[in-house]
Amino acid sequence: MSTIERISVVETRPSLRTRVAEFFFAEESPFGLALVRIFISIACLLVTVPRWIHTRELFSSDGAPTPLAVNYGFYDLLPIPSGGVAVALMTILSFCCVTACFGWWTRASLWISAVLYTYLNLLDCLSTMTKYSVITSHLLFLLAFSQSGAVWSVDAWLRRRRMGLPPPRSLADHPKFAAWPRRLIQILIGVVYFGASVTKMHTPAYFSGDQMLHWMMTNVNNSNPIGEWLTLYPASLVTGAYLAVIWEILFLFLSWRGWGRACMLTLGVVFHVLTTFTLGLYLFPITCISAYFAFTNSDDVVVWAARWRSWKRRHGQTWLPRLAIVTRLPQAIVTRIRAASVWTSIGQRWNTATSLGAFGLLMAVVAVGAVEVEYQLDPYGERRPEGLYSLKEISPADVQRMFVGDVKLREYDKYLSFDVGTTMFAGMVTDRRDTFRHGESIIVQCTLSPPHEDMWVECNLHDASNVCIDRCGQVVVRSQLRGNFLYRACEALETGDYFLVLKTGNREITRRKIHIEACDDQKCRVLAN
Repeated sequence: MSTIERISVVETRPSLRTRVAEFFFAEESPFGLALVRIFISIACLLVTVPRWIHTRELFSSDGAPTPLAVNYGFYDLLPIPSGGVAVALMTILSFCCVTACFGWWTRASLWISAVLYTYLNLLDCLSTMTKYSVITSHLLFLLAFSQSGAVWSVDAWLRRRRMGLPPPRSLADHPKFAAWPRRLIQILIGVVYFGASVTKMHTPAYFSGDQMLHWMMTNVNNSNPIGEWLTLYPASLVTGAYLAVIWEILFLFLSWRGWGRACMLTLGVVFHVLTTFTLGLYLFPITCISAYFAFTNSDDVVVWAARWRSWKRRHGQTWLPRLAIVTRLPQAIVTRIRAASVWTSIGQRWNTATSLGAFGLLMAVVAVGAVEVEYQLDPYGERRPEGLYSLKEISPADVQRMFVGDVKLREYDKYLSFDVGTTMFAGMVTDRRDTFRHGESIIVQCTLSPPHEDMWVECNLHDASNVCIDRCGQVVVRSQLRGNFLYRACEALETGDYFLVLKTGNREITRRKIHIEACDDQKCRVLAN
């Protein structure tokens, strides 16, 4: 390459400042933001609607709120509303989530949702404030600065009707705005994953699989379909732990375009779906997957629309008649709405003030109606003929049990599992078995439940007549969760049944029956080598 060609290449290459400006301020249609708006609003409703009946108890001075600021010594940082006001605020929050989902006064709905959602979460740090609620608050805040209501919304429809504009014939006809709100959401989810990976690096129990093992066995979040079954394969827990950390580190750097984006987002969806099946998490996966739609740009939507049209041309005659049975009623409703001149006149006559007045009036009616409904439900029984609900007196036996003081933990309850195998992976026995051949190693592992004191643990080998033929013991300190014992199925042991007896403080905890069998000469030579 000549000197002139090199100078030309250097001059045509955009500067870092230009590329950063293009990254944040390139104009695009906000399809991805609209999808985030729709799905995160649904995620908020999954939080607010079930808690609405408990609003007075969780968020008002009539109940037992737990403000986060109290933990830091600021007792009056946020005002605690009365019962009726708290119900009204919770209702307005749910109402604005619905209007944000449909895109009616989108920006106002998002602002109200962001403020009220954050405020109510700060009043209940024990149950309502969680990881997904913090992420949701940030997403609502960033969406409030965006033009997410410019597409796929009631606002866009009213705007076209009011200005007499025809519906957009193609995706390129939609309005375009700067991409920085979508970029900030992308950076947010990437930084969240990166911070989570840094936290896991400082947690040894995560990489050993102990943390996941206890979560899956205890249903600490919710019941899970396959969590307890997966604990039978500890190697999968350790492998999954390392893969999850690697994915969380790489997400921030590879999720922007091309195959990196496809791989990172696919792995993210798989990861969060697995947390539902293994850990019983529901709202956290929905929140994170909703944020993934911020990685959708205008070109993606154009490609999806073209593929849909191609599929419809190829298979529409086969599948669409079948789908028509399900969609017949919604299509009829939409056709009637489009045919009704009243909706056309509403769209043309409604100005901004009229739409805002209708929005505020409907919000007020819904809030007042909800307060009245909650008043009639009377959750505390204030208007019952019998008076307020009262606490039931517990039995004397329960009182005695509660005030008996500390009870010494049984030795048996300090142990979680007792596994026997031949190979280990990341400190865990992977191939659990009870039959061994001469020459094989017998690895015995006892797993303890934290916390526990420094313990002397023995694993003794007994023959079929319960005679101890070998003893092996060690000290398991309080910071350890496992004790490992190694035996070898040497030829000095006759073929037959044996017992591995786990003991603590000269007391038998449990035993495991094993069988030792002979092997042919070739296998013995391989094992010996």
